[in-house]
Amino acid sequence: MPNAIGGTMESEQGNIVPMTRKLGFGEKETIEAMLTASKRPSEMVQIRNAFVQRGKKGAPEPGRLAEMVAAHDAGGLDLFLLHRMIASSDPWDAGKDAGVWARALGLSVSDSQMHAERVSRIFRRLDENYKLVSRDKARRGGKVTSLHEDGSGDAYTSPTKRYLRLPFAYWQQEWHRQLTMPAKAVLLISLTLEPGFVIPLTQVKAWYGISPDTWSTGAAELEKAGLVTTKRGKRRNWMKGLAYNYDLEYTLASPFDTRSLPGFKGVP
Repeated sequence: MPNAIGGTMESEQGNIVPMTRKLGFGEKETIEAMLTASKRPSEMVQIRNAFVQRGKKGAPEPGRLAEMVAAHDAGGLDLFLLHRMIASSDPWDAGKDAGVWARALGLSVSDSQMHAERVSRIFRRLDENYKLVSRDKARRGGKVTSLHEDGSGDAYTSPTKRYLRLPFAYWQQEWHRQLTMPAKAVLLISLTLEPGFVIPLTQVKAWYGISPDTWSTGAAELEKAGLVTTKRGKRRNWMKGLAYNYDLEYTLASPFDTRSLPGFKGVP
């Protein structure tokens, strides 16, 4: 059955088939207004790498993204990214009517059919399940405050290292609506890595908590969309019969090649 937020459809055989979700009532206009209201001169959203991978170097652990993928929580991911975009300054909160969020998520059909009740359920998951936001339930208007991206429940601070940059083009070019959940997961992981990175399929589960199939599906979708390029790399390995490893190297293309753009300081 169709997923109203995630941009995928499940076939009778249980396979996930990519599809472009229909544009919701007022969705484009609402997102444009939110991007303007965020007042981010760089037109990029900084998100700590800990959202996709926690732990220390040499001992990585999957981040909250993996839990969202496992739960097929496309709505949770979309709302988290929207909130992180608009909560751009201290005290890192955003108080918007549920109807605003519903339109931005593509849930609304008309002025009278906004399906705003679904927004509170999604924010509740972001709060109680993932600990990525804190809700002020006593305040009318839905004040929601960002928490640390590692899901620890710690207070949010602006990242100074080990972060990715998600460009406004993600919404402006409607990739939030066109990409499936696997493709969004692969995109966010890729944004934390240097151009020409290698992800061994044997390690993707341990490093990022998603299955090799999810990675392959998402990467293939991004490549088909022209958002990532691949090439077969070659490096010396004397323990191989031909004395080389041949690895698939990935590089994000415009507009997601943000690590090569001026102003990036997210490298440890």
